[in-house]
Amino acid sequence: MRRRIWIAALLLVAAAVLVRLIVVAQDFPGVATAARLETLRADPPRLRAFLAPMPKGADLHTHLSGAVYAERLIGFAAADGLCLRTADMTLVPPPPGAAPGAACGPDGGLVPVAEAIAGWRGQGIYDRMVNAFSMRWFVPSGAVPSGHDQFFSTFSRFNAATGGADFELTLARLADMTVDQLRQYDAEKVQYAELMATLFEGEDRRRMAQVVSAAAGDRPVIEVDPAVLLAALKANGLDDLVAGRARQLTALIARIDALRACDGGRTKPGCGVAFRYIAQINRNGAPAEVFAQTALSAALVRAASAIVAGINYVGPEDFQVARRDYRTHMGWVGFLAGTDVPVALHAGELWLGLVPPDDLDFHIRAAVEMAGARRIGHGTAIAFERDMDGLLAEMSRRGVAVEIALTSSHVILGVRGHAHPILTYLAAGVPVVLATDDAGVSRIDLTNEFVRAALEQGVDYARLKAFAHAAIAHAFLPEADKARERERLDAAFAAFEQDVAGTMPLPARVAAVLRAAFGFGAGR
Repeated sequence: MRRRIWIAALLLVAAAVLVRLIVVAQDFPGVATAARLETLRADPPRLRAFLAPMPKGADLHTHLSGAVYAERLIGFAAADGLCLRTADMTLVPPPPGAAPGAACGPDGGLVPVAEAIAGWRGQGIYDRMVNAFSMRWFVPSGAVPSGHDQFFSTFSRFNAATGGADFELTLARLADMTVDQLRQYDAEKVQYAELMATLFEGEDRRRMAQVVSAAAGDRPVIEVDPAVLLAALKANGLDDLVAGRARQLTALIARIDALRACDGGRTKPGCGVAFRYIAQINRNGAPAEVFAQTALSAALVRAASAIVAGINYVGPEDFQVARRDYRTHMGWVGFLAGTDVPVALHAGELWLGLVPPDDLDFHIRAAVEMAGARRIGHGTAIAFERDMDGLLAEMSRRGVAVEIALTSSHVILGVRGHAHPILTYLAAGVPVVLATDDAGVSRIDLTNEFVRAALEQGVDYARLKAFAHAAIAHAFLPEADKARERERLDAAFAAFEQDVAGTMPLPARVAAVLRAAFGFGAGR
């Protein structure tokens, strides 16, 4: 009798093992791909080569001008006849009325970029420009003591090459930069991108800011009912200005389509990537400018949602204006965006020591609860928030995603490895996507962020795959467009995993199934 019981028990165990093996084997390509990644953790070059063709879904947090590599910006500057101010390696337009043959005027400190980089002697200036426009070879000094300072100072140095205050030139450069980035994304298997760009510059923005100031009268703008300020903007041409900008952006898309020259199968470089813009707002301007730009940007999303998908505040969160007006800004975003304009916000891009402690404990919560942010950019300072666990639970419940830029957090804040909260977010069930932030400034690409997640955070293949799916799920797209992008992503993963599995020898295949079935070497 006892023998029969043992035999029955063994048969039950064998049956359970067999069922488990059958279940695992049904997804053999995925199982094999996950196993292949685990074998490459000790071989970073091969891990990089493995992850490069892996589908990555989307890059939802990228500043277009900061995504472009310095070499391309220098090419723009030379083609546009810009001048280089050699004292601080800053690009500037030629001075008005410069004489023929002296395009940059009599000041010896201003030289034409094309002339400065010409010939073999120009290589030194060229290298200094690349370093000034990026984090390449950055070494702290008395003048620039931190990666934070170097990172944010690059934009003012190369801004003239992206169009500067001239919006017509900005539109031309937006087209060039967009096409460049779409081709880059195509090469590294990114199928969708949301590109942050400033869509209201120059005189139009200044005029609207003056309307806001006039509506406030003798009172500080931050103390005036935002409904009063918005009414003043509408009474002074906001809708017409937005309609005109929407027409310009429609023409921009046509220009981008012409540059891409896509074929029917969309097989040319860059043609396989869908995109939208995010209207970015400088949070460190005067209150009247910030309100006007936020109102204009929110209205533009409503007028041209097929081109501009949402809004975001940009600029260092630790600067004094951003700190002083933070709660006011969040209230303005909540009022102006309402429930129909998608909002992503840089929040918690801070760390202990960078700002006083009382600036660390509410920024992410205010972005979620006051501004209604659907995505949080960076979120590095989550550990310092009041009731962190409660906030994490709220983000999980609301489906508020966090855009993690591992390299950016490292070079700007010095936060890396297990000090970074990515695993905290994952453990709390908060949706996580990986992003580049400013690939050109940081000298990276999105593949690099997947590599860092695997090597520094111990993230396994299933989680990397989930990051790619989350990026599509949390894109600011209509549901029908999301469904199409999900289908594309599923097909891309199926092809990738079949390719990986097809290259594995039989012993490796058996080991992969056993590992998946019984947990050998399981990662996070």
